[in-house]
Amino acid sequence: MKYPDLNLLIHFDALMACRSISRAAEQVGVTQPAMSAALSRLRKLFNDPLLVREAGHWQATPHALALHLEFQPLLARWQRATGPREAFDPRLTARTFSLYATDYMQFTLMPRVLPDLARDAPHLQLRVIPARLQHGLSMLDTNHVELLAGYFPEPAQDLRARFLYDEPAVCIVREDHPCLRRRWNLDAYLRYPHIDLSAHTGFFSSTIDRMLRAMGRQRTVAATLSSYLVGPYVVAGSDLICTVPRSVAKAVERSARLVLLDVPLKLPTLSVSLYWHERHQEDPGHGWLRQYIAERATQP
Repeated sequence: MKYPDLNLLIHFDALMACRSISRAAEQVGVTQPAMSAALSRLRKLFNDPLLVREAGHWQATPHALALHLEFQPLLARWQRATGPREAFDPRLTARTFSLYATDYMQFTLMPRVLPDLARDAPHLQLRVIPARLQHGLSMLDTNHVELLAGYFPEPAQDLRARFLYDEPAVCIVREDHPCLRRRWNLDAYLRYPHIDLSAHTGFFSSTIDRMLRAMGRQRTVAATLSSYLVGPYVVAGSDLICTVPRSVAKAVERSARLVLLDVPLKLPTLSVSLYWHERHQEDPGHGWLRQYIAERATQP
């Protein structure tokens, strides 16, 4: 029996991670024609196109996704067992890492991380990619980003996660809002229109609406914004109510002249975690940065 070349799996992993023949060739360290030839051999081996062009981009077939899910953990373990262990020195590294984060996550994490990082790893570059609704996990899967900070209730099996902190919600209103002249309760909360915040998964908004539906009630939503940081300043000049992470509300409370109120529902906290793909699990530099961020991401 003739066994396939194990190096083909390395090429397959790179193609699946990059979804680009040229970038996969660069990652493996071969020419683009060599990577194209490897893709042809892989297609013949698995009797499947594996990658197809759709709307100008390479997309993996369902069979390719299933194969990669099976092979990638085995390949990663084989590479760790046979490859040299690279040392990582944060003071000398010039690596670039990418982090996917909403404006809320950037607001809470970056002031704690970047000043220290500039001192401890002066040549390391951290590129923060702004959030695109629902696209974060796919960007981890395709290796377009290496880290993601946020909340996902059901991440894929090939993703790893480290819990960072729990964030409660509060309601914010302007300091002379008419609701402050009467008892604050659920009726008062629902009497006025709301601003919804849909950045990332819109955890608080979707949870509030689900809880209200179970009670046979609903809010009036006047506007939906994608930025957690814009909402408070819209509230400051209106009778709108907004439910936001407490850390955001506390930071702008004085400058926007806001009043913070308890949410009149038993709203769960937002559990924030750091996510990465399994392919980076044993990368010393990646592991160092994960630990560095986690140490500075305590309760806001």
